[in-house]
Amino acid sequence: MKVLLDENVPESVRVALGQLGHQADSIASLRLKGLENSRLYREVAQSYDLFFTKDRDFVRTVRAIDSPAPVKVLLVTIPQEPRGRFTNAFIEAFKRTDWSLYPNGSEWPGPE
Repeated sequence: MKVLLDENVPESVRVALGQLGHQADSIASLRLKGLENSRLYREVAQSYDLFFTKDRDFVRTVRAIDSPAPVKVLLVTIPQEPRGRFTNAFIEAFKRTDWSLYPNGSEWPGPE
């Protein structure tokens, strides 16, 4: 699976996803910090399967698009914790998620 992480998701998540065998990039690793959201969505995110962000405004914008790109944009709702705990929680949720249940613009991982 090809995964893109917004700049508000820790780099440790990218590393952990790579260790699971996924192609994982981040806005930071691609050196795209500060890129305007609509441009990011149109020009970069389309080449990924999943895009994770903690930016509610970005997700609202994506929900409003009539013909969204094939990438599934998901709002991460895991509470912020020290990096190790956040990354572990993210990876555990990622491993047990059925992605077909999440439409574009969903909150993830949602209720347990």
